[in-house]
Amino acid sequence: MKLYAYFRSSASYRIRIAVNLKGIDCETVSVDLRTPASDQHKPEYLAINPQGLVPALIVENTTIAQSLAIIEYLDEVHPEPPLLPRSPVDRARVRAMALAVACDMHPLNNLRVLNYLRSPLGHDEETVNAWY
Repeated sequence: MKLYAYFRSSASYRIRIAVNLKGIDCETVSVDLRTPASDQHKPEYLAINPQGLVPALIVENTTIAQSLAIIEYLDEVHPEPPLLPRSPVDRARVRAMALAVACDMHPLNNLRVLNYLRSPLGHDEETVNAWY
């Protein structure tokens, strides 16, 4: 199992937390998202994850993208200890919280949005840094 991740990515953090809680042995490969490296746009990484995003988990010669999908996969393949409560209502509440972070808050705090503020919108670093 190989995890492609960026050290400042909250989505990558989610996976590393799940891997550590479950005690799963996983090789981590750094994908530097900062310019000028921009490793996520290089052909080598796009061959792994055509979305050009992190995290990406390689298992059984297959790439699983998107942090919540990866976490669900890990929980299904390594059921102990479980990451979700037993009660269906409680599981739904946990999933709702996870989706609020992943879908509502996270998009406003990632490099794609910040880079869009810089170009094509042309905001200066002071404005962009106020977001980050």
